Amino acid sequence: KGAGTAIPVFSLRSEKSMGVGDFGDLKLMIDWAVKTNQRAVQILPINDTTITHTWTDSYPYNSISIYAFHPMYTDLRQLGALKDKKKMTEFDRLQKELNALTQIDYEAVNKAKWEYFHLIFEQEGEAVLATEEFKTFFEANKQWLQPYAAFSYLRDTFGTPDFRQWPEFSTYKVEEIEALCQQRHAETGIYLYIQYNLHRQLLAAKEYAHKHGVVLKGDIPIGISRNSVEAWTEPHYFNLNGQAGAPPDDFSVNGQNWGFPTYNWEVMEKDGYA
Repeated sequence: KGAGTAIPVFSLRSEKSMGVGDFGDLKLMIDWAVKTNQRAVQILPINDTTITHTWTDSYPYNSISIYAFHPMYTDLRQLGALKDKKKMTEFDRLQKELNALTQIDYEAVNKAKWEYFHLIFEQEGEAVLATEEFKTFFEANKQWLQPYAAFSYLRDTFGTPDFRQWPEFSTYKVEEIEALCQQRHAETGIYLYIQYNLHRQLLAAKEYAHKHGVVLKGDIPIGISRNSVEAWTEPHYFNLNGQAGAPPDDFSVNGQNWGFPTYNWEVMEKDGYA
């Protein structure tokens, strides 16, 4: 038996984070767990939920990918400093402003982090994507990583995550998406860069937890958004004309409609629930 704490990563805001808890702050949570004789830390879902680039994306269970992490959880300190000292000074000032807020400003935080992503990717991105470590990560995760990068790029290019409305690429075809990613490498590469760094940062936090005798436990969303990478790439796995929810209970007298498509178990059974 062991005691532990369940917490959303966004609540772990520390003095040096950018207005929201991030994967770097997980180590501080591990330190606290050790000091208080706890053996487990469970975090709420950390999947990417970027749909509209507004505060409505803050709901952690409406994920656009069952694999990708939310860019918001990137610890910017671990990406390195900007060589442009004037810009770096601006971000230092913004970091203090966002951290001083009594509540997390979801939109302001994500806007600031994306500005930093674009600048640091312009500065370091190509060098990072050329490393053997990245290439190993990419090959091991290409099956989900490349469609995710393409989906994110097309979502922002066409102004909607509803792929049915896209003027092209609305039907997923592997060859077309591979060609798109090669042609638009500068635009899709940033999503690969961010996911690679998120992977490294969470891995470091996990190893830190294990080194200190703490279990780092996850939580997963029970469904997917109907406007998600999986709904786009593997629609046969879902009843997209159905919606999952919960019957009336103490939390909601009218019941809940989560809007997620239900699973097509019969199709899943055919490939051994791959």
